[in-house]
Amino acid sequence: MNMNMVKAIFYKEWLKIRWVAIGSLLTVIGFLVYLHLDLRHTFTMYDPIDVWIYFIQRKALYYSMLKYLPAVIAIIMALVQFFPEMTKKRYRLTFHLPFSETGSLFLMISVGLVFFVVISLIYIIGLTITGMSFFPKEVGFSSLVTVAPWLLGGFVSYLGASVIVIDPSWKYRIVYLLLFGPFIQSLYLESSYCQYAGSFATYLLVSLLFIPMIIFPGYRLRKGSRL
Repeated sequence: MNMNMVKAIFYKEWLKIRWVAIGSLLTVIGFLVYLHLDLRHTFTMYDPIDVWIYFIQRKALYYSMLKYLPAVIAIIMALVQFFPEMTKKRYRLTFHLPFSETGSLFLMISVGLVFFVVISLIYIIGLTITGMSFFPKEVGFSSLVTVAPWLLGGFVSYLGASVIVIDPSWKYRIVYLLLFGPFIQSLYLESSYCQYAGSFATYLLVSLLFIPMIIFPGYRLRKGSRL
């Protein structure tokens, strides 16, 4: 493997998504700060026992505002990363590199996923700090189990959006949408704590099976297929 080529691809992808990555990071931090301040205000204005009863006994998610944030960030990142490549036909330049198109595509995808993981870690750390600051540790830890499907939904959303943008055929784009869409939707059905605790491993396994799908649109583009 040509490490100089790997570094060049990583740097090129970073230049494409750096502003959306930084903006996404600031957005997540902003939401987390707002959530923390909002909870502090709530505990100041109302009796803490009443607040605990509302959030714990009624199983209301105090961080529900964060639910779709990972998926939105992932989709925007994929669009920024790959849409210009496709519309300006710059992606075809990778076919002339001394590197396989499959390897190049996986590297490009991995750059987006690395930054999504970084943003997800900030998301988890901030949510943990807020949860531990106002609730018993059991509630704080349960929030991590609860948001895990949301973060997994963001991961799959990034893969799905990337595949849809890369493939040159609208027919296949619709097929991808029908494959990814219902699965992603199924990760956002919970309305209470830890509802996916028993099935998350299965969802994670299925999500990993989506990764090889990124090879197919790259192969079709290589062959010049538009049908």
